[in-house]
Amino acid sequence: MTVSQLNEAAKNLLEIQFGDIEVSGEISRLVKHSSGHWYFALKDEKSVIQAAMFKGDNAKVKFNAKDGDKVSVIGKITIFPPTGSYQIVIKKMLPQGMGEMELAFKALKEKLQKEGLFDQTHKKPLPNFPKQVAIITSTTSAAYQDMINRIKQSGYFLCKFSVFNSLMQGENAPQSILSAIKKADNMGFCAIIIARGGGSKEDLWCFNDESLARAIYHAKTPIISAIGHEIDYSISDFVADHRSITPTASIDDLLPNADEIRQKFDLNLINLQNFINNKINLAQICLKNSSLNLKSRAVTQQLNLADEKLQKFALSYKSTINQIFAKFNAILDKNQAILHKQDQFFKITKDLVNLQKDGKKITLEELKDGDLVNLISQNSNKFAKILS
Repeated sequence: MTVSQLNEAAKNLLEIQFGDIEVSGEISRLVKHSSGHWYFALKDEKSVIQAAMFKGDNAKVKFNAKDGDKVSVIGKITIFPPTGSYQIVIKKMLPQGMGEMELAFKALKEKLQKEGLFDQTHKKPLPNFPKQVAIITSTTSAAYQDMINRIKQSGYFLCKFSVFNSLMQGENAPQSILSAIKKADNMGFCAIIIARGGGSKEDLWCFNDESLARAIYHAKTPIISAIGHEIDYSISDFVADHRSITPTASIDDLLPNADEIRQKFDLNLINLQNFINNKINLAQICLKNSSLNLKSRAVTQQLNLADEKLQKFALSYKSTINQIFAKFNAILDKNQAILHKQDQFFKITKDLVNLQKDGKKITLEELKDGDLVNLISQNSNKFAKILS
């Protein structure tokens, strides 16, 4: 047997015996060759092994590898026949103790943060009294139903909500959400809410998409990110103009409290009335003092005329204020009546079912034996098959 044959036999034996293995160690004597390949030693307290990571594989590494880094690698044990060197050829490298998703999240977060996409100076303020709001979510989700219920409970009837149905998890979700953002951003809404209930890290991963993050940043409309629960953070949360800890909380964060508005309105009315009364009383005191100091009848008549004009002004001013508040109360009563009608409609249609086939509405008469249909009610969504 020649030396070449021996080395080749040993190479084949090692590769068959070990296959792909995972090894942890510390990078030492790292050389990033001009060819794009990496060559280094992987060591622990007692031993060392030579390592190579070729250009196509090291291009996928999501961090800046350097000497001293503790890493976990996956690769094949082999022998380089020309020199008989025993080495590991690495296919994948991660910082020790960090998963791929966590590493990708950290890398994208650092990248966008350096570009200034998270800076507070770029955050657009939310409207104090929104009139039109877009909600981007899945219309069949529990989160959407919770938001509808909170809108009803808020008592604020001056805002119209429009929903944009979108995928909220999976590989195609980022593009679906991005398309909804672009559409809503050009429709003149006061704010946009992106809402999705809780889930696993994998379920929420679509909100860590770079293209989606940039679309949120460049939108003209203030955007609220309401993804998952309080402990769940995504890239969308950092780049949005406001983060709400849950979809339901986004309604509380955006809409003013109706009771607080009424209290402030009443307080302002009292303050305004007190201000007017104080001005009138002060003017009357001045007139009385002037009347005591002046004996002339003509002057007395002028003072009486001025007092009469002042009284008329006070009555006119109070009448105007009362008219303004009467109009405001009429608007509130009208919106409360509208809400009552909507609530009655929801109660009446609660048990009604909408039939859809292939995403389109269909009547019962149009259905055929064997058709697959989607049964949609206010609070549920089921699939069924027509048997006859």
